Amino acid sequence: QSSKFWGADSDSSEEVSDDFSDSSADSSSSSSDSEESFQGASKYLQDDSSDSSEDDRRVIQSAKERRHTELKATVSNVLNHLSSNDWPELVKSFEKLIKHIDKHYAMPEQVSNSVKRALMQVSETVDSAYADKEHRQNLSTSFSKALSALRQRVAKYMKTVSLDTNLTLSSGGDSETDDSTCDSIAKKSEVEVDKKDKNYLLYADKKDVTYEMIDEKLQDITASRGKKSTDRHEVVRHLLYVRTLAKCPAQEVEILLHIISAQFDMSNSMASCMSVATWRNCVVNVLRLLTLLKGNSHIALIEQGEPAVRVDKDTILNGGHVELAGSLCAFVERLDDEYNKSLQNIDPHTQEYMSRLQDECFLLILIDEVIGYYKDLQNAESQVKISLRLLSHIHCKTVLLYEAMRRFAFERLDTKHNHKQVIIDATQEPQISNMDSYYAADGFCFPKGKLHEVVSHLTERVYTIGDQRSKVRAILYDTFHKSVCGDYDTAREQLLMSHLQQSINHMDVDTQVLFNRCMAQIGLNAFQDGAFGTSKACLSDLLASGKARELLAQGISPGRHSVERNLEQEKLERRRQMPFHTHVNVDLLESVFLVSSILTDTHDLFIKNRQPRTSNRSFVRFIEGFERQTFNGPPEGLRDTLMCATKHLIEGNWMAASDYITNMDCWSMLPTSEERRDYVLKLIVSELKREALRTYVFQRAAYYESLCLNTLSAMFGMSVDAIQTTIHKLLAAGLAGSCDPPTTSFAVHLTEPTALHLAVTIFSEKLTVFLDANERSLGVHVETEASPQHDDEESYMKQRSARQSRDDEREDVSKLRNMRFPNVSHSTATCMNVGGDSRKGSNKRYPFTGRSL
Repeated sequence: QSSKFWGADSDSSEEVSDDFSDSSADSSSSSSDSEESFQGASKYLQDDSSDSSEDDRRVIQSAKERRHTELKATVSNVLNHLSSNDWPELVKSFEKLIKHIDKHYAMPEQVSNSVKRALMQVSETVDSAYADKEHRQNLSTSFSKALSALRQRVAKYMKTVSLDTNLTLSSGGDSETDDSTCDSIAKKSEVEVDKKDKNYLLYADKKDVTYEMIDEKLQDITASRGKKSTDRHEVVRHLLYVRTLAKCPAQEVEILLHIISAQFDMSNSMASCMSVATWRNCVVNVLRLLTLLKGNSHIALIEQGEPAVRVDKDTILNGGHVELAGSLCAFVERLDDEYNKSLQNIDPHTQEYMSRLQDECFLLILIDEVIGYYKDLQNAESQVKISLRLLSHIHCKTVLLYEAMRRFAFERLDTKHNHKQVIIDATQEPQISNMDSYYAADGFCFPKGKLHEVVSHLTERVYTIGDQRSKVRAILYDTFHKSVCGDYDTAREQLLMSHLQQSINHMDVDTQVLFNRCMAQIGLNAFQDGAFGTSKACLSDLLASGKARELLAQGISPGRHSVERNLEQEKLERRRQMPFHTHVNVDLLESVFLVSSILTDTHDLFIKNRQPRTSNRSFVRFIEGFERQTFNGPPEGLRDTLMCATKHLIEGNWMAASDYITNMDCWSMLPTSEERRDYVLKLIVSELKREALRTYVFQRAAYYESLCLNTLSAMFGMSVDAIQTTIHKLLAAGLAGSCDPPTTSFAVHLTEPTALHLAVTIFSEKLTVFLDANERSLGVHVETEASPQHDDEESYMKQRSARQSRDDEREDVSKLRNMRFPNVSHSTATCMNVGGDSRKGSNKRYPFTGRSL
């Protein structure tokens, strides 16, 4: 071998050399070099591979021989494990043997003698081993459990197999002969066996299928649903095929009801959703069911209660009245829920989400057709439910978006593009083109009318025949739609006329979420129209809580609020999340709220007779938190940018404040045109000038006897008339002073507070603090009764936050007192300290003013 490996075998080398030279006689000189290099290990490996290829030849067997081989191997494994008393492995081998028997033999009686002998041997050995108590006691836990399970499994299976009593374990016989005999018997009785098979209907000739056979098969499939071992996909495939064998429309309707229910069962849990292909197939089935119900008036679906006793076969085949249990309204609501869940589970930044949104037009067509069906039946309750579903999809769309969806639907449903005949395979999931063709072939079309006409028609229907909750949701949908379309005045008046602000806390969570979304949209619309005060009022409750995402059902905010939820509550919140394309941008809402607060509440910080309970506390706390920072560098986030703008506005530098605000990136997210966006920014700059003037007058009027209006006009870039108008409004708001038109000046009147004034102010502030504490204690009491007990750590955190809130309010009261009466002595200020904090020598300064408190 060593000489052969190193090329020393001259005979073999010459033989190989000759063969190689003969095969490459016509090649170039380079081939001769490769001939010389073809020596040593390469030649040795070539000879070895050729020898192995000759030894391992492929054996071709027929299906019958392959079946016999697999069965023999399985029986051999069973007997080997049985002889070694390996009970866990014997359980696996026995289960595999049963699968082979069920697969290769049509009936249990046709099992070959060799297999029967193996089964008898397994049964006797297992019974004897189980009867031996000492043997069982010496077994390990796993072996003992395996033996018990094997004994039960063998005893159960042996009842289904008829064994010959004359057959003994020692009796010989060729197993191949036994198998051949059984195969011949099976071939002779093939027709008889097939007719007795419960799946005979699935491969029988359609001409031989009768009404009773279909009914019996349908009952068998229905009985198998819900079992653990049932394949749900296989159940749907069988039902789809059985539908093609239906003998009358009533029977097809009954099968379609089972198909739709089985397709809904394919999703395992509430958190998972149907696949896109299954959802589309289900939509097609519901439309087919709707077509059959419209074309056959003698078929009725009973949604509540039990249907009438089923009539006989002849009456059904002759078109008699038939009542079936089912609900199109429930099917549509489930399809809508599955569609929303699929949007929640898909990444919104992918193309898959965009393609999924294209299916919404088909869902709208289905909902509109079902509304027409219930309108013909005069079913008011179902009309209201389905109308609200349609409103939930179209209330947040603009006119341009709705028209684009309409054009897209017409292009997809245009029959000119569908030259081929509509064919939907009953055993396969339909593709999107098949669903388009089915919609177009049956004459389904997109809801007619313009967007505002459709919304108005649906809301009027709900107002007429709906219940209280449905009317409330219809009002909110209509208000949200008017606000999205830019009709701010109508939306605001409609919401105020409904008085929902007084009763919304007593309604369900979904309605409260819709109300919050409506308030957020009205706040955005008011900001675009220049009503900054209304915008702040609409968004204050939503953003001051710190849980804007939860209140809008747009996610879960991280932080201390997440500790208050348990696992079930978090699941419910995630289940009610809105799809991504319907979200209202939370960053944009926060920007609008803070900018509106800057434009309306900055000068309130310096009003002496301001009521504490009317102040914008969240805005004040933002300013205080920004001022507490040791070093304020360049603004990094949205809130830092606006706080820097507020600082410059208080200092009177309105130009720097306007640069900070107008250069923010969030304005590109405003749902409006470029021209409208530029107009909004101009309104912001104009209002910034007025707010800078108001802040300057309230903050520094005490240091002047008079102010020249021309000087103020040059400082704030406003006309003298605009300055004079703003000063008159400040005088009406409580500013002490008077205007002198001939000299175009403003005289400041300084008045010292009297003793009665001081006493009344102290008493008012004490009452304010007492009222706030009373409201907090009442809120804690109600929350304790409504919610379960928390652990010690969470209770400690709540008490700590309550103490911090009380301390903040005491500081607010002290700041307000010192701002109102800056000339009051230190002793008087100590008496006015309602919270009891008598610290002396405090050098704390009010934010951005530099004045000591």
